[in-house]
Amino acid sequence: MSEAQYLTERLAAQILQYPTEAMSAAVVSKAIDCVLDNVASCLAGVSAQPAISARQLAYSTFANGDAPVWFTLRRLSVVGASWCNAVAASSLDFDDGHRMARGHPGSAIVPAVLAQASRTQPSTPQILTAIAIGYEVAIRSSAAQQYEKAQTYQSGRWVGLGVVAACGRLAGLNSDQLSNALAIAGVWAPNQQANGSSGCARQTGNWAKEGIPISTVQALMAIDLSREKFTGPKDLLDHKSHYDYRPPIGDALNPTLILETYFKRYACCRYIHPALDAYRSLMENVTLETDSISRIEVATFAWALRLANKLAPDNLVEAQYSLPFCLAALVLRGPEALSPITQDLLGDDRIPTLAARIDLEVCPTIDQRFPRDTLARVRVIRKAGDALETLRPIGPADLSGQDVRRKFRDLANGRISDVQCQRLLDATEPDQCDLDKLQLTLAQTPLIN
Repeated sequence: MSEAQYLTERLAAQILQYPTEAMSAAVVSKAIDCVLDNVASCLAGVSAQPAISARQLAYSTFANGDAPVWFTLRRLSVVGASWCNAVAASSLDFDDGHRMARGHPGSAIVPAVLAQASRTQPSTPQILTAIAIGYEVAIRSSAAQQYEKAQTYQSGRWVGLGVVAACGRLAGLNSDQLSNALAIAGVWAPNQQANGSSGCARQTGNWAKEGIPISTVQALMAIDLSREKFTGPKDLLDHKSHYDYRPPIGDALNPTLILETYFKRYACCRYIHPALDAYRSLMENVTLETDSISRIEVATFAWALRLANKLAPDNLVEAQYSLPFCLAALVLRGPEALSPITQDLLGDDRIPTLAARIDLEVCPTIDQRFPRDTLARVRVIRKAGDALETLRPIGPADLSGQDVRRKFRDLANGRISDVQCQRLLDATEPDQCDLDKLQLTLAQTPLIN
């Protein structure tokens, strides 16, 4: 192979040449977990208002097709189904994430890959390899962004590159088409500079959030456009002022970064999780009446304090980005109140009252370890004057594959039938995963009214 001129061209060649049989058992297992966790996140969010709005738009805008809109008994085109499922999966901030990327690859890549598979009918190993490659490209792309130029870490900035990598491989693009698709998706990605904790806007209570669904749509369109000789700026990734890859992304593509993907116990921003788990650790062997709490002090990293942290959120998005509110909800109603968050939390007047007694501060030693580690310490001061505090900084709990299966089962309870729940779990059994069966079951699984 002659040396390619641009990074997108070298990357495209690596994506297409990576052999499916080279996938390690650990990466295969993790990719299966990512699929099931994404389905679980979609199940949690499919009834939320943004998912309902997105489906109404999709039914009138996108063509019918073979790809299922999960938990609706409807099928749309690859783009239409991906849009609907990505919105549902990302709505409640229950989707997977990656510390190196500082965002959420799964709710774009998994819906898009499974929708693409409805069109091209690849094998389960081919699908899982595509997912792992998509995660690798997306995560590296995010980590390489120069913040001074990008001005935001929002997921919509970079997940489209992972969607193109994964779905372009499954779609059978040649190297030139794939390099153009990467370029198109990169240049068309939403800039996201007005939204979220890393953007300029402070009004975070909106469903536009991270821009994951629209980035997914643009990436899938880029794949189809590249077949029609539509071109993009192939030198997109070659400017160190904007991207600085270490190691160079197109030189040795080995999809292992998916192994560091985390799964969520709570449907809220990951920056909040350390405080929640620190409080739970502190209270593990303690019986404490909430009326006896005078104040709660949380020491954590600076980015957690850059969240909106509204004491009395007006909607579920504001709740997702409020550490005091989520911690108060957990204290008063237990961890199940955040798994997932629901509208009734907003009507519980006790939560903002307790949230007003929660103080946040930056701990310099904890802040120095961010973003590789996200940690918090919690101190609970009782009205009697004494205090309980964590002896060391606590990080968010790591969920195993079995934890993901438990998360799915808990979310499925009362939302879908027990029979369909078990069929979906059977289709994602690590030793006999069958993603064609998974898609068929998803297409036949309605929500319980």
